[in-house]
Amino acid sequence: MPEDWELLDAWRRGDRQAGGALVDRHFAAISRFFRNKVTSEHDAADLVSQTFLACTEGKDGFRGETSFRRYLYAIALNLLRAYIRKKQKRSLEALDFERVCIGDLDPSSMSSIVARRRESQLVVQALREIPVDFQVVLELSIFEDLSGREIGELLGIPEGTVRGRLRLGKERLRERVRLLAASSREAESTLADFEGWAQEIRESLQRAS
Repeated sequence: MPEDWELLDAWRRGDRQAGGALVDRHFAAISRFFRNKVTSEHDAADLVSQTFLACTEGKDGFRGETSFRRYLYAIALNLLRAYIRKKQKRSLEALDFERVCIGDLDPSSMSSIVARRRESQLVVQALREIPVDFQVVLELSIFEDLSGREIGELLGIPEGTVRGRLRLGKERLRERVRLLAASSREAESTLADFEGWAQEIRESLQRAS
């Protein structure tokens, strides 16, 4: 199987089939990245399209200083932040992504992730109610099963920063689960087998990809 850089090089030389193969290789992961961070399925699909459009338009300027995968996630993260600023009507203002949550954009909106069990649904919804910077690293850990080192490499931030966000993010996630749960028993059931519910969500997303 050709490496990303080989497909990218062929794409730059006019091989559209190589470009299509490169997009296909990363499409599902980028789709999962947006699934729980927007207020509608339409917005998620639009952001995925924008990500690959920006990639297509910028491919000749990408010099390979990072992996192609990191390049894609950098585009996706920038688009997500622009989307949140627009929803907050603060396009030209600084926004603290360690404070703002997707749930703040439209409290009545629901995730497009389909989870069969109530506990998994609680985890998905709770993720939308913690700050975006924490949600991003937690979802890369939960949905993509990435390590702290891998997440750091992907987002271009120190591994120590990732681990700090994972720790604080999990604390905030537990708090939200307890608030969202219908009972203390439901909350404890969710938190006691967090890894199991994370695996169920991961499998659900992979089936939908």
